[in-house]
Amino acid sequence: MANTPSKNQIKRILLVLKKKNRKYASLDMLSQWMGLYPDVLADSIEYFSPLIRMDSSINLMSLIPEFEEYVKPTPQAKDDEEEEPKTKRVVATTKEVDEFKSVSDFIYKKMTNAGGLIDQSYVLSEHDLRILQKLIGKELKEKKKPAKKTIKGRNRKV
Repeated sequence: MANTPSKNQIKRILLVLKKKNRKYASLDMLSQWMGLYPDVLADSIEYFSPLIRMDSSINLMSLIPEFEEYVKPTPQAKDDEEEEPKTKRVVATTKEVDEFKSVSDFIYKKMTNAGGLIDQSYVLSEHDLRILQKLIGKELKEKKKPAKKTIKGRNRKV
């Protein structure tokens, strides 16, 4: 047997078969309805009916219950989704970043005691790290800017 087919592919096959209100549907008919080659469809369907490659006249309507069983979600998957709430994304806005002139200003305002000494027990939160990351990026960008050239022997800028 081939590898297990994707659930999305089986959902599309199931949708087309249900839409066509017929008693009989072969692989060739399904191929015409979906606009895919019979070999591509056979790759997905052979998981349910291994003889589909040899005999393309097998009635696919009889396989609808198996398709539905394969596609229906498992109850365990629902429990997993409910247990894990989405964590909020931590974002540093430009307004918060603009409060600080540079990385050293950030360190002075956030991480120093009243005497001006750095507090080594201070732990940066994820939000503080985002602000610091943006400040570092801003300073690196400024350093990469080419310096303005001056003409030799004169103090005029070009």
